[in-house]
Order: sequence, then structure tokens, then C-alpha cells
Amino acid sequence: MTAPVFAQDPGAAEPAVDVAAEAETVEPPPFDFDPYKTLIWIASDSPKVNADLVRDELMKVLDRDFRSAWRTTIADAPTSVRTMALRDLSAVDFAMLAASDPVIALKKSHDDSIRIRFAADVARYCSSVLTTAGRIEEVRERTEGDASSPKNAWLNKLTAVEGDAVTLKEAWADQSTEAILVSRGMAETLEEPDAKIIVPSLSGQITEAADAYDKIFIVRVRTATTPMQVESVEFDTLMRFFGDTSRADAAGFNLLAEVIGSTVRDVFAPVARVDDAGKNNAVGLVRASGLVTDKDSPILIRVGDVLIPMVRKDDRNGRPISIGPLDWAYLLTKEVDGRRVNMDFYAGRAGGLQGRKNNRTHRVGLKIRPRNDETMLRLHAKGDPNQPLIGYEIYEKELEGKSMTFVGRTDWNGRLNIEPTEEQPMRLLYVKNGGAVLARLPMVPGHYEKTVADLGGDDMRLQAESYIRGVQNSIIDLLAIRELFKARIMMRLERGELDSAEELLEVLRNQPTNERLANDMGKRQTEFIKAIGRNANQQRKVDEMFSVTRELLTKHINPKLIRDLEAALIQAKENGGKLPPPTDNTEGA
Repeated sequence: MTAPVFAQDPGAAEPAVDVAAEAETVEPPPFDFDPYKTLIWIASDSPKVNADLVRDELMKVLDRDFRSAWRTTIADAPTSVRTMALRDLSAVDFAMLAASDPVIALKKSHDDSIRIRFAADVARYCSSVLTTAGRIEEVRERTEGDASSPKNAWLNKLTAVEGDAVTLKEAWADQSTEAILVSRGMAETLEEPDAKIIVPSLSGQITEAADAYDKIFIVRVRTATTPMQVESVEFDTLMRFFGDTSRADAAGFNLLAEVIGSTVRDVFAPVARVDDAGKNNAVGLVRASGLVTDKDSPILIRVGDVLIPMVRKDDRNGRPISIGPLDWAYLLTKEVDGRRVNMDFYAGRAGGLQGRKNNRTHRVGLKIRPRNDETMLRLHAKGDPNQPLIGYEIYEKELEGKSMTFVGRTDWNGRLNIEPTEEQPMRLLYVKNGGAVLARLPMVPGHYEKTVADLGGDDMRLQAESYIRGVQNSIIDLLAIRELFKARIMMRLERGELDSAEELLEVLRNQPTNERLANDMGKRQTEFIKAIGRNANQQRKVDEMFSVTRELLTKHINPKLIRDLEAALIQAKENGGKLPPPTDNTEGA
């Protein structure tokens, strides 16, 4: 039940030659009959607690649930992993772990850069690799196999410099420098020229472990406390994803293996490969499910289970160019058909799981187990966490219906606590403001302690709506004033009071005109659109409001009324200073 602790990375380091393996090519088993290759790293604050201490008993504990479906290795965590795990296990991520791996940074401008893919190629095409004396000692201790073998010939190219990592970074700018041996974290910061990263075959390389196993469990054991504390976290290597942590106490060394096994079982997330995905549903195949006979096995996925959908897209060398969970998306298991699961797909935006199938795209779902009593939802303006969306309404829509239920409003900091319900583990939430729906947020309350939605705030649209309502009210008031002036002017013209009629007509001319109102609206519309930014939906709504208001303005506030009154005044003057009384066929009054 063991697998090699580390495997080679065919895209980065020279693989070891296995004649027997090359002589007999073995087809990989079907996904549902393919056992998980798992690695358990023990990180303890005491040298007394290590992999050798717990290995035998821990294997017995794990065999109860995973004997047929796991191929497990238990080892002490590499120094870098142990250091990070003892500091804060919940904050560990793949980038942090891999940053400590020693790698060869080769200048992409090197004449033979295209030919250098593995560490052995470095020995063939490079005259020297600069590094520190301490790093040379470290990599020689971690060298796997015979140090004099061709695959390790790159060791002979190492040249020590006086100084530290800063000195090496300064040496990178020197035209005579071909390559340097540094940590991956530093190699990824090199530029002018950029660096091509070559991963040598060394024991304890995090990237090699990630390529060799499907799941890596980091187990932290604190013996300085009473009782001892055990904490475990799962790292899904395909998706480079760390799950939640599980904590438990161990009253004594004799119970340590049992407690470790319990926390590992608790954080294990079974995987369903998504073979077919539509707009609102997906069909998945559960890994290793064909190896399980116990219906209560933690390997299986059951009706009602919720999974996080994840997508990984690789380049031609197998390195991920995009990877990880989809934002605001979940898969809800609706039916189990043998080893396949039929799931409903809920997402905050369209697409995500759909797409053409190819060997460089992986779509999976990882089962989750909510561990908190509630989740604090926080809304803030897009790109600005310091601008909370205050007073926004949260509604819940039935998963299989259309009715909406009011949940609550965000507080002064854009927050609202969302609690789980007894009916469904998942809740489909909608964010509204001013009657407009701004976002669709599927949630599993308790999955995360806190979750943040980065939304395009609707406040600017509401300001535009308030302005437009003010303009529309002004148009109605102006229409009433103009009709009142018309009636008074016509009455004075009929009485022969020409001077008074002219004065009123001049006052009417000074009232806001169509052109003035339209120009003001144009300026404000430009300001609102600019403030809204790239939110096409809100821009469209603002444009529609302004367009309707312009039509109202053109229809009711136009020069025709003033032209008609000016014509009536001329007619009155030509008629001896008095407008003739209206007839049945004449408009007026």
C-alpha cells in the first residue's frame, strides 16, 4: 500500500530510467477503479513524534475506511513544510510551500535555452551555475541516487559565490552569468532577462510530491500542550487546492495514531470528475468508487452532498495556466446512478463548467463538509474593499421554485450573517438594491467562516435614477407653469392689455428651455456613465432612463407654445390692440 515518496516531474526534471517500466506499458485503470495515491506528512514540534512512531498503527486505522481505495505513504514533512505547518497550518498554500524548492534559474536569453529542459541538460549546455556554499551543501545532501550518475552531472557545474541570495540576484544582471541555483520563490521574481525554471531531482521537492500524489495530508502535532493537539489539512494536488482543517486532542501517545486517522478522514474530500456539463447541471464519475463495497465509505458521494466545481487548464508542458474553484459556484448532488452522480449546477455567472473536452482541461468537483454555524457575507464595491455596500437587500430564492424570501439587509460595513437551513445545505441568494437585482450568490452557510462578494455597486445608478426623477418632476412643473402663462397672456390679449401680455411673454421666455434642460441632462449622463465604469448592465439602465426623459422633454417642452403666443400678440396689434374673441373653430381661451 505504498507509493514512491516523490515522483519525477517530466516537464521540469530529468526522469529516472526504469527499464522494466519501459518494457511493459501499463494502461491506467478507469477513473472509478483508480485508487488515490496519498501522502501523509507528519509535522511535529517534538523529535519523539515522527512518521516512524505512528506509521504502523496509523495504517491500521486508515485501512478501516480506505484499504481498497488508497495507496498511502506516511513520511516526515520536509523542513520547509514543517516550519510553515507549525506556524499556521490554515494559512499554508501551494505557492508558499513550493517557494522554498531549490531550482535552477536559466536565462531565457541563453543560446541553448530551448534545448535545456532537464537538470542533465544544464550540465551539457552550461559552463557554470552560481549559488551559495550553503545551497551547494544542501542539494548534495538531498541528491537522490548516485551523485556521479549522468542525471546528477549538473552538481559539478555548481560554483559558490561569496555572499547570500541578494548577491545571486545581483549576479543575475551580469552578462556572463548563465544560470543560478536559488529558491523557486526568488527564481519567479527574476527579470531582465526572464528566467526559465528547471527543477532538479532532489528529495523533498514539493513540486515533485505534488506530481506524484493525488492527495497530500499535512498533519501538525503539538506535544507542548496538554492534551496534545492534532490538526490536519488536505491538499488536492491536481487543483493545487487546500481544504479546511480538522482539529482534535490526543490524551496520550497510544491514542495519537487514532486521532490522526480521524482528522485525516474528516478532511478527505472525494473527487467526482465532471464528464458532461450543461448550463444548469453536470454528470460526474466518482473516483475509486468501483473499489468500494461499503455503502458508508467516505470515498462515496451521496444525494444531497455539495461539491465545489473546479477547473484546471494546462499549457503544452502540463503546467497550469488557470486553476482552482469557480467563484460563487456549487454542485448539488441530486441522483446517484451506480458510480455516477447527477448534479445541479448553481453559479453566480453563466458558463464555467461548460466547454470542449481535451486532455489539457480538467473539470472536477470536491465534496465539502460545512464546519461553521454560519457564514458572514460581506459586500463591497468592485475593486474597493474599503467601500462597503450598505443597506443592500438579500433575498433567497427556492432552488426548485420561483418564490423569493427576504433574508436581511447588509449593515454599516456591508455584512450579513447567513445561517444554514434544515431543508437544504445550499441557499440561493440574490442581492438587490433599489429594486434591481445586482448579483446571484449560491452559498453553503458554514462552509466558509467569511465570504466576500466584490460587486459593482448600484449606488451610482440610484443617484442617476433620483436625478432623472427630479428632472421629470421639473418637466411636469414647467409644463403646468407654461400652460398657466399661456392662459394669462391670452386673457390679456383678449382684453387689449398688450403691455402686460408682453411682460408675461418675456417672463415665459426666461423659463428653462428644452435646449437648456437637454444640455444639463447630457452633462450629467456623461458623469454617471463615467462613474459607473465598465458595468454594461447599469450603463444600459441609465441610458434607458435618460432616453425616456428626453422623449418626455421633446414632447411637452418645445418652442411651439412661445411661437403661437408671439403670433397671437402680433395679431392683437394688427387688430387695433386687441385680440379678436375666439370663434367655435379657433383654439384659445
